[in-house]
Amino acid sequence: KTLEGHSRGVISVCWSPDGKYLASGLAYSGTVIIWDVKRGQELKTLVGHSYSVISVCWSPDGKYLASGSKDETVKIWDANSGQRLKTLKGHSNFVNSVCWSPDGKYIASGSYDKDIVIWNASNGQKVRTLYEYYKSVTDVAWSPDGNYLACGYGDENIILYNPNNGTLLDTLKGDVYDVYSLAWSPDGEYLASGDGVGHIVLWDSDTKEKVKTLEGDWAYVYSLAWSPDGRYLASGLGNNNVVIWDVNSGQKLKTLKGHSYKVNSVCWSPDGKYLAS
Repeated sequence: KTLEGHSRGVISVCWSPDGKYLASGLAYSGTVIIWDVKRGQELKTLVGHSYSVISVCWSPDGKYLASGSKDETVKIWDANSGQRLKTLKGHSNFVNSVCWSPDGKYIASGSYDKDIVIWNASNGQKVRTLYEYYKSVTDVAWSPDGNYLACGYGDENIILYNPNNGTLLDTLKGDVYDVYSLAWSPDGEYLASGDGVGHIVLWDSDTKEKVKTLEGDWAYVYSLAWSPDGRYLASGLGNNNVVIWDVNSGQKLKTLKGHSYKVNSVCWSPDGKYLAS
């Protein structure tokens, strides 16, 4: 189905943990919309950002929603009431990515200002800032066990941090193209990264070595999402398509065509039956 009613382009989508709702972040208007997926109806419009919402992410318990925006802030919302609870200020440029820790206690945000900030989700206070790199942050992804924070930058490198103390643990050397998207497998064994020419690299989380490269359409890989069972990987591309891959074989299974502009975000439903883009 198509959820219609967005007044602006959709930059980010995220499914609630119970699978009942979908959050979408809009360009320019600075709003977040929560949808009832089954009915295809808009439930709430969250107003508070002054510019485009680039990233939205539900808390693991589904009670809260975090949003990152071009207005340089992160906001935390009560998903049930739609009330804005906190505005987190600490970046000096666009917030490209927000991600909750698996235990729901922290939020990581990455920005064009080259910083990654870890916030205490309950009081909105800054816990630490990771300054280690000289490029803008394109994506941040917390590992399922909470022990790693993977960060993509405006070049070919991926940096793994210990989010508990801010230590730089490892640098994964990719190809010669910028990393735009990151996603951990549900079991935490692999990290997937997407670049600017259609390459998707799977990394072994233990050895930090490349396992395989999925090469398909020559297009920016703006978003990656693993199916809940870890068998499939979906990629949102700059050529307006969504591609679904078989992770084990590395084969392209399906190309989903239906968008008229680049696909900024993809997300599987928790039961693995549906994919939102």
